Amino acid sequence: MAVPRRAERLRTVAWKLTEQYGLPRDGQIEAELDEYAHPKRWAFFWRDGPTETAVRRAAVKLDKEALDGVGYRREYSDAAWAVAAIRYVRDGDPGEDAYSAGVSVYDARRLLDTLKNPGPSDDRERVLAERLVKASERQASCFGDGDAICREVTERGLAPLLRGEGAPPLTPIEALTDRYAGGRASALWTRRLIPMTPLEAFAAVQADPKAGLDHIEAALSLLPELHAALDSAAASLQARLPAV
Repeated sequence: MAVPRRAERLRTVAWKLTEQYGLPRDGQIEAELDEYAHPKRWAFFWRDGPTETAVRRAAVKLDKEALDGVGYRREYSDAAWAVAAIRYVRDGDPGEDAYSAGVSVYDARRLLDTLKNPGPSDDRERVLAERLVKASERQASCFGDGDAICREVTERGLAPLLRGEGAPPLTPIEALTDRYAGGRASALWTRRLIPMTPLEAFAAVQADPKAGLDHIEAALSLLPELHAALDSAAASLQARLPAV
């Protein structure tokens, strides 16, 4: 059965949802005919912002009759693709793929679809995402949204995003890892930004007679963390001794 004034009502719903979620103009919810659907149908489109589930639930409260058969499609900005690619690789299980950790568009999309907010969580992640988007421009041929970004991460890893002009500052353990990590530890850092342990980093500086003052200071800054770790390990061993 035809719905009276459907186009007008759907656009009203889209506008109310845009206001409800406080979406910017370039991310507002639009009600349009989906040209790729067979047969064509009305759908809501928006960029980043709330999840499809959230929009679906909010929309049905506004005009249930007009929404019958309507589709929902959240698309993503380059910044959102970059955030997803960074998180997928950084937070994944190192496992046996330390030397070849990467991310596909499918992986990134699957992660994005679960995020209530696909934007960066803090300033550092925002800078990393911006640098990744910029770096991905070197990719010659790509296949749709997110492809160049995922290729860049898969080919070069995440550590290059922390190097060069405009990069966010490294923490002491990161600076030491970037300088001293070798073998699998280097792969974990380059691919996933997983640093060495404080003990490994401290020992590396201690064994380097040519260590610079900045690296020595970085190593010394790890002492509180090292002491805490040793105290915890000692307490754990002590608990294994029979009570006297």
